[in-house]
Amino acid sequence: SIRQPAAFCGVGGMKPTYGAGSRYGLIAFASSLDQIGPFTADVESNAIVLSAIVGHDGRDATSLPHEYPDFTDGIGGGVSGMKVALPGEFLADGISPAVKTGVLKAADALRAEGAQIEEVSMPVLKYALPAYYVISSAEASSNLSRFDGVKYGFRAKEYDGLHDMYKKSRSQGFGPEVKRRIMLGSFVLSSGYYDAYYLKALRTKALIKKAFDRAFEKYDVILGPASPATAPKLGESLSDPLKMYLGDIYTISVNLAGLPGLSVPCGKDSGGLPIGL
Repeated sequence: SIRQPAAFCGVGGMKPTYGAGSRYGLIAFASSLDQIGPFTADVESNAIVLSAIVGHDGRDATSLPHEYPDFTDGIGGGVSGMKVALPGEFLADGISPAVKTGVLKAADALRAEGAQIEEVSMPVLKYALPAYYVISSAEASSNLSRFDGVKYGFRAKEYDGLHDMYKKSRSQGFGPEVKRRIMLGSFVLSSGYYDAYYLKALRTKALIKKAFDRAFEKYDVILGPASPATAPKLGESLSDPLKMYLGDIYTISVNLAGLPGLSVPCGKDSGGLPIGL
């Protein structure tokens, strides 16, 4: 929700490390994945805002007591000698030719500036999408249960008794996509399916984290597209939810691993729409 829209709009979008900044005031979607982060016109502005928003907040139990550096210190330092991993899985099936070209051109530009680019294989990334949607939907169904028309948010104007108020408030107050995720989450947390789906997804999450840990033993950064295609037409995404979910394939593995991610513009497609790196 940060890096992908940033890629679509040709601006910089930063998802910080999990726990780096306070989420106080944010409506919880998936508690183990949620982070706030800045959208800015350029990377330097992003570093300035990021330096301002990170830090411990006693009102958010997930915010980490840690001394953070001034992120603007690295601006203008160049990439000479930097080791960059480019997972082959990121450039396989499903990516549009324009986006693939944009990413490879960006890799060439980094190489020309002195970075070492190596193509690597991270096969576990193919499991990130199903693991993410099982975990996030399960947590969303739990988090959004508080919006019952009594304590928070919207309440239906007409109802007959308490249960009818719950039903009408949630039916009218949530949109189709939110309802879809609540239903999916309630299903994977239900008796008989909890072990088969939710616990398995948590184990997969741990494997993805280990794969990134191994990659960062050797490389400084991992390079890839922010989205498999450029921006869709208005309203198009919601008409095909499965296609919309597949659009998250390059960003969500970082969420599962609790790592930071940054999207920056790296060119445009033939229609003039921005490509995110």
